[in-house]
Amino acid sequence: MHYLGKNMRYLRKQLSKTQSEIASLIKKGQTTIGNWENGISEPNLDELLIISNFFDIPLDILVKVDLAEANAAHRQNNGGTIPYDHSPDPSHLVRERDDKLSYVLLEIKSLREEMERRLPK
Repeated sequence: MHYLGKNMRYLRKQLSKTQSEIASLIKKGQTTIGNWENGISEPNLDELLIISNFFDIPLDILVKVDLAEANAAHRQNNGGTIPYDHSPDPSHLVRERDDKLSYVLLEIKSLREEMERRLPK
């Protein structure tokens, strides 16, 4: 099971945005956003990357973790929402054996590091 639609709705509401506002930001129609949130259709990989970047959350977390439930449990035990760790240490990411998405994320990280090494400082 994945949580993409549920998480998109949760994150959008956390930002107090409407479906129309999100749609215009990522150049899609409001109906498309509604269909994604309701599981009627799903974004393609390029659209997933845009959504991930917009909400500033890794793809695997966006798809695999029920953010509303995780934050509710965290609030109950610790007060406040779960802060996302932007550190380069990937140990906080959800992992599954032979997960293609994790492979893609590791490749992206590797390419980003290579680009940073090549850029003049």
